[in-house]
Amino acid sequence: GVVNSNLADLTADSDFIHERNAHQRMITDAMIQGTSERTIENSLYNAGASAALGMKSGAMGFLEQPTRYASKHGPVGFLKGVGKALVGAIVKPVVGVGDAAVVVMNHVSEVTSAQTVLLKIPKRLRRALPRLSTDQHHTVQLIPYDERSAKAQKIVTASESVDDVYIGHVNTPTHLMIASEQCLWTIDRHTRQPLCLSWDEISHIIMRKDSSVQVSVFSQTGVRSFVYKVGTMSNFVDFYHILTMQVGKVGKFSSNTSNLERSMLNYDLENISEQNLPGIKAKQKAHVFGSFNGRWKSLKAVTKDDIDLIEQCFERVKHLESESTTFFKSLDEETWMLVKSWGQVHSGLSSRRCLAAGIINGSGHDIQIKSSILVEGGSPCYSIPSKEFDQEQGVLHPGGAIIFFCWGALPSLTQSGNIFMHIETNAFVSDFSARKSKETIAMALPGFQVGFLEKSYDEKKWWAKYWILVRKA
Repeated sequence: GVVNSNLADLTADSDFIHERNAHQRMITDAMIQGTSERTIENSLYNAGASAALGMKSGAMGFLEQPTRYASKHGPVGFLKGVGKALVGAIVKPVVGVGDAAVVVMNHVSEVTSAQTVLLKIPKRLRRALPRLSTDQHHTVQLIPYDERSAKAQKIVTASESVDDVYIGHVNTPTHLMIASEQCLWTIDRHTRQPLCLSWDEISHIIMRKDSSVQVSVFSQTGVRSFVYKVGTMSNFVDFYHILTMQVGKVGKFSSNTSNLERSMLNYDLENISEQNLPGIKAKQKAHVFGSFNGRWKSLKAVTKDDIDLIEQCFERVKHLESESTTFFKSLDEETWMLVKSWGQVHSGLSSRRCLAAGIINGSGHDIQIKSSILVEGGSPCYSIPSKEFDQEQGVLHPGGAIIFFCWGALPSLTQSGNIFMHIETNAFVSDFSARKSKETIAMALPGFQVGFLEKSYDEKKWWAKYWILVRKA
């Protein structure tokens, strides 16, 4: 185990090291259950998963690391990325096979030895004290020692090597659900596979009538949902309690009203096509923003340069209006075409990041666009409005939409090429980043609600795409 850890450190790949550590924690947690519940099939499954992790990461390194380092440091970074990818391609599979061998040998040792694995694990983990409130960080529940809570805390804090705080957990028939200060963890009881979701990565949460919970998450191709059977009413109430403590961090809604709890747990935006939004004249066909991402539709006109690309998009979007039943669908498609076309125009060593942020006015009131500023980047902040926009007054009328588009500077040794956009209106203030960041926010002003319909990011961090909806509070 020590040899494998040292080899993993040689790769200098933090993503691989963190992923391997998380996998090792899951295996260790399984060992705590004792040999009576473990079979050779479980050990072989864990061994195979360890080997597959090393081989997969080694192969993916060839695709990701050269591009990643080139985006940060230019041609020199590209060569550095190639070097790290070569080292990883050799070392990572060796680490994976070594971890697999350790798992199998531990199982053989357990079944042939009179001593159980419990002797290898500390008999008592540090006590876990659930939070009463996230507003008062030192307010906890004084409860008797609970081994399951202690194990959940160990997972969250990675044996106290990660700066996170355990809040509470719920055992469901199929999953262990853990809430921490930073994330919501769901761990499959059968496969032991963990899913860790940061709170701002979660779109919304629905407490269903059948005592199940639907967690909807922003992804690269739109919102996708996971449904978990909670089981008993007691579990349902406990899960509801730990979720409401984190409501302010969930990425869907921002509101100046006191009943923010309702905003997180309802399903008003589960499908906005079914909502009667003021100003939207026609009932919209069902559409999930982000579902066009990854598709490619060639442009009819030849693109000469950056400005020509934006002007072509501007000419198409200015004719879109909410009287069309495909208004939402067309807006999403046009935004994705703009992002995708940008990637085609700027590729290879001329690659630059781009960011697109769209706004839909479903408030029933005029929205004054006060300013749109590129705080960090390499271009102006271009606006591409629909038909319901007054260009002279800078007013987005009810039912209208507007797309903001910008790009970053060419990455080099002296600049990373990141993008940070700031938009201010009479309804909300928002900040957008070209990569996953807690700095991406949309804060509603008095009388309004604003929620993200889409938060999509390129896995290689070359583009980001957002859509938000403004409603009356």
